[in-house]
Amino acid sequence: MRKGIKQKSFSLISSIFLILLLVIIILACYTFYNAKGVSYLSNNPEACNNCHIMNEVFNDYLSAPHSHKTAGEPRATCNDCHLPHDFVSKWIAKAQTGVGHAYAFTFKLDSLPVNLSANETSKKWVQNNCVRCHAEYAQNAINPTTTPGHNNALSCVSCHESVGHKRGF
Repeated sequence: MRKGIKQKSFSLISSIFLILLLVIIILACYTFYNAKGVSYLSNNPEACNNCHIMNEVFNDYLSAPHSHKTAGEPRATCNDCHLPHDFVSKWIAKAQTGVGHAYAFTFKLDSLPVNLSANETSKKWVQNNCVRCHAEYAQNAINPTTTPGHNNALSCVSCHESVGHKRGF
């Protein structure tokens, strides 16, 4: 008789667990859909504007030179400036920032900043990407200051702070 009770209680616990797991999966899928999660897998700058706190930055980007189209594509997208370019690092960075943003927008709504600011890692990516795209000019103009990792290197955005968008760095 005890064996039957144990099996029934185990079956009940298993059923409850499976139902909760199913509810969590459905909520996660709904959230991913509602937050336009698939758009973050693209290189489209509009994906970065899914969040209302990016409206001003996105509008600045649209009026800046990097958004101007050549052969139907913008000269540079948000990802071109704000993420590393090698395949593995780019997708790791997208995953890390995406999970961080999803967590903040889900659980920290009361303490969200009015505007986002670049962290030290993002600032390094931006600097490296400026140099990567503009190396030919930068090396001729101010070579020692643009070498990534150089002790006295200037940050490109210290002089060109509103090239991508006006909101501070």
